Formats: sequence, C-alpha cells, structure tokens
Amino acid sequence: MNKLNKNISLILINGSIVVSALIIWACSSPYTVSGTRWNLAAIYNPASSKIHPAFRVYHHNDNYSLLLVKLFPSELLFSQANEKGIYMSKVSVELQAFEIKDDETILVDSTTYKYEILQKNVGRRFISQIPFKAEMGKRYQLRIVTRDILRKDFNLRFIEVDKLTEFSPQNFLLSNHKGTPYFNNVVPPEVPYKLQHRNSGYDSLYIDYYRNQSPLPKPTFATGTEERFYSKSDSTYILEFSPDMFLSFSYEGMYRFRFDTNSEQGLVVTNFGKDFPKVKTPEELIEPLAYITTTANYQNIKAEENKKLAVDDFWLEIGGSTGRAREMIRIYYNRVYYANYYFTVNKPGWKTDRGMIYIVYGPPQNMKKSPNSETWIYYLGGASSAINFTFNYQPNIYGLENFVLQRSDSHDWHWREAVDSWRSGEIFLLD
Repeated sequence: MNKLNKNISLILINGSIVVSALIIWACSSPYTVSGTRWNLAAIYNPASSKIHPAFRVYHHNDNYSLLLVKLFPSELLFSQANEKGIYMSKVSVELQAFEIKDDETILVDSTTYKYEILQKNVGRRFISQIPFKAEMGKRYQLRIVTRDILRKDFNLRFIEVDKLTEFSPQNFLLSNHKGTPYFNNVVPPEVPYKLQHRNSGYDSLYIDYYRNQSPLPKPTFATGTEERFYSKSDSTYILEFSPDMFLSFSYEGMYRFRFDTNSEQGLVVTNFGKDFPKVKTPEELIEPLAYITTTANYQNIKAEENKKLAVDDFWLEIGGSTGRAREMIRIYYNRVYYANYYFTVNKPGWKTDRGMIYIVYGPPQNMKKSPNSETWIYYLGGASSAINFTFNYQPNIYGLENFVLQRSDSHDWHWREAVDSWRSGEIFLLD
C-alpha cells in the first residue's frame, strides 16, 4: 500500500457484510500533564460494557499500519427498526493515533469507521481492518472507542504501537489455516498457524523455545523494580522459511521467532495449555494460591498427592462453610481468568505485576494513564485513604504490553492487610 485508501478493506467471514465508513478528524488529546482526564478503570472491568472487541496492530508498510478489529455479533444489539426491515446492528470504531516522544503525545491521525452488520450474513465474528498513519522508527499509542450504537454502549481501549524497528512484534502477523488472523499471540497446543512478516524476503526462521517456568513477581514492597527474565533458551531451531508454511508446537512454553540473529527482537508466541486463559486442572488451581498463602502452606498443598482435595480443603478451611468457599473460589479464579485475559505477554497474565495486584485487590476502582505508565487507585473507606499502584511501561524483547510495578516499602501494610483478609475468609475490596 503506497498511499492510504480511505475506503474500507474487509476480511469477510461467513458471507457479505454491509458497511459504511465515516472519516472524522479530531484535534483533542486525552492527556493532561498528569495523565488522562478521566477515570479509566472500566478498561479492566469486564462488567463495564457488554461489548468486548479484540484488536491487533500490523505494520503493513513504512508509512501506515493496520488496526485489525474483531467484533462478536453475540454481544451486539440487532434491530429491525431500519428502512430495510431486516435485523441489523450498527457499530462504530473511533481511532486516535498519538505519537509518543518522551512523555508527551502528539495526535497524528484520527478516524471513525461505521459498520452496518446484517445478522443473517455474519457468523460468530466480524473482522475488519482500519489503516492509520504510523512511520517507521517511531512509537505510538492508539485510543480506540468501540460503540454499539443501537444499545448506546461503548468500550474503551488503549493499544501500544512499536514501530521503532523492522523486527518489533507488530511487523509479524499470525493466522489460522483458514487465513483468519489471531488477535493475540497465545496459540493452543498442536493448532497449526501461519506466520507472516511485512518483509517476505527472509528464507531462514530462528526459533528459541523456553519452558513454561516463568517466576512469580516479587512482593509489592520488595526493594527495586528490576524484572527477572529467562536466562537462556531451552532449545533453538532453524527452519527454512516460506510464507506458505504452517507451524504447530505441542510443548507448553514460549516460542520466540526471529529472522535476524543480530537482533534480539522478534515475535513471541505462547502455549499455556488448551484451556488457557481458564485454569481448570488441580495444578493450575494451586499455582495462583501463592499470593494468599504462606510459603510453608503453599508447599504443603503442592506436595499433596490428591491435589484437587488439597485445593478444596484450603478454600473450605478459610471460607468456614461450603457456600462461602464456593463464593471465594468463584471470585478468586474469575480474577485469575481476567488477569490472563488482560495482561498475558510472554508469561501468563496472573504471573505479571498487574495480574498479581488484580487478583489480590480486584479491578482498580480508579485508573489514570500517561503515555508511559498506569496508576491504579483503590479506596479503603474513602478517597482520603487511597492506595496507589504505579506500573511503568517497560517493553522488552519478549513483549510490548509489559508494565512493571513501582515497588515501595509503603505497600507493605496494606498488602499484608489484603492477604490477611483472604486468609480470614473475606474477599478483599469487593464492591
């Protein structure tokens, strides 16, 4: 694509779709000096909206990139109240692209696409793509508002865009055997997928494999903010690459794909089991208990021969009754699921800094966002006793959406209060 085409280019799924597009240019920024003007906590609260679109960025060429959009028709409101008298949903996707320089933002592109989706033609998903200005060698952030116009509901998302080099992850695209793109880099075991890169001239693909053994995050009050990374790959493979080849892996863990060994950057694809982001097996249910158990208690649970019984006994003991235990299990593992859904990068989302806070404290009650950080705010009895967690944006060679907690001794007392609450059978900070 040598120039931007303002007509919609669609990936059609299960039939034709009636679409109209409206381009709107805006000039306002969502940022102030201290961050966003609004409380953005709804971004990480699935109950805040009935629509949950998925997005992926692909750098199509040096001057423009594509925002891939996936909508789920089962979440949309369809109505016959239109001129044709047929069941139709109306959706808009508003995109603003901000170039980031240090901690400042500059609006470089803004567009709104409106879709009329016919219920009789659409399948389980509706997929489209929206071009936006993005130059090679720069970093951006997208602000995306998706609206179900008939229901008058909306969803707000922010997407990090790294176009600093040709080998950053968004220069790659994953798709399944039908050509449908994946909207994250989590692929179930033994499922074939195709790997695409904006430069089709490479003939050798280097694959580094890492077992699924990522460590837990450090406590909130630990000294320093350094992260622990994988020391070295467990295996390395070299394949003769073709854009038409399909890949499939059975071992759980992380796979890093590179075309140039002189660059550490590439695409990371993870396999965390067939049920991910859900946790179902006794072993999977035990692992997140590390946040609310003592070290000795955690090791004892892991050592039990009947691990399912060990998990049940743990929740019954702290809950005090079957009904209470069930309620605590439902809420705790719902938080684990959504931590995986929102925060997975190169390791399961529940093992990230944001995932740890999300599980123990719940979704933030208030959130402020700047180009390089997020601040989550919780209230204990009112705004005068707010607890703040700041996560700094620190992309690494394993993933872009990486945010590291700014740890502090001041977190010690309320972290212990939160953990003690769980151990006493109380769900911490549940609204």
